Amino acid sequence: MMVSNHKWIEPGLWFGAIFVLSGLLLAAGMENAALKSELPIAPKELYRTLAKSKSTIQIIDVRDDEEEFDDTHVPGAIPFPGCDFDKTAEEVRPHILAAVPTIIVSEEGDAAAFKKCQAIFPLARNLQGGIEGWTDEGLPEDSGEYVPPKPGAGGGCL
Repeated sequence: MMVSNHKWIEPGLWFGAIFVLSGLLLAAGMENAALKSELPIAPKELYRTLAKSKSTIQIIDVRDDEEEFDDTHVPGAIPFPGCDFDKTAEEVRPHILAAVPTIIVSEEGDAAAFKKCQAIFPLARNLQGGIEGWTDEGLPEDSGEYVPPKPGAGGGCL
């Protein structure tokens, strides 16, 4: 008795369609992420995002002057001067994670500093107006040296 190959055609077509649609969805998601990274995040939008207990965003402060960071910074920010590991304290380096959503904080939202950091953080967004924009909005600030989170705690939480 001869077995028909027709019973495999329909499942094969469905599998092919699912494969093609999955590829299109992945491409659209990657394009969306790339476009989103080009738009700076407003300070109040960042504050609302950080206020959610399940946010997994790290805040990277790229200002070169350590005293400026110690004077005022976004709560939970990690000092990473100039996006340069050589300028960063050794005990801070393990807390800088390239693969998590990241907000870059400069003095005024400097586009050049942000572009430099994008090479390290593919999921980065620039804080619109930088720390000055954050301060101008009257949002909570922190001061003092960076203190790493306790084991099991998140990084940039308010």
